[in-house]
Amino acid sequence: MSQWFQSWQRFLRSFECVSPSTRDTYALYRDQAMKELLDGTNLLAAWGAFLSTLLAAVKLWEFWRSRLRLSIGYNFTSSNQIGNEIIIRNLSSTPFLITYWELLWRERTFLRWKESPLISSDEDNEDIRVGPHSSIKLTFREQDHFDSGTSALRGRSIFIRLHIAGRFRPLLRKVYG
Repeated sequence: MSQWFQSWQRFLRSFECVSPSTRDTYALYRDQAMKELLDGTNLLAAWGAFLSTLLAAVKLWEFWRSRLRLSIGYNFTSSNQIGNEIIIRNLSSTPFLITYWELLWRERTFLRWKESPLISSDEDNEDIRVGPHSSIKLTFREQDHFDSGTSALRGRSIFIRLHIAGRFRPLLRKVYG
């Protein structure tokens, strides 16, 4: 007999009592449980549970891998002609559309954030498509140029708010500060 079968028998014997009538009852239950186990119905149920758990894990992994991941970078200069650049990188394998964006000054006050707008995209601006594993640059030259030095920041930080197609709430990411 296999080791598993012997341990199963020992487990079932642990329920035996001294009384012969209860011993016969437990023996009957034991025999019935062994028949069901060897019948294959429990084996089939265990296989189904294992397979469904495995498929759920695969689905969760696919969902986690396809989530939206983006990174924000910057290249700030003091020259109006060269301009400032904000780089938005798509790190995921799913493309996304930016329908509207805003550049904000944000400052942390006692229990809340104080926001003031810096620059925003035009209302009639077309959507910006960011392909999988690619990046785009938002360039701010001439009249759109902003100062990013410590005197201009005054304890504030620069954030970008991205309105992405298909998402309920916009994404807010820190750019600098």
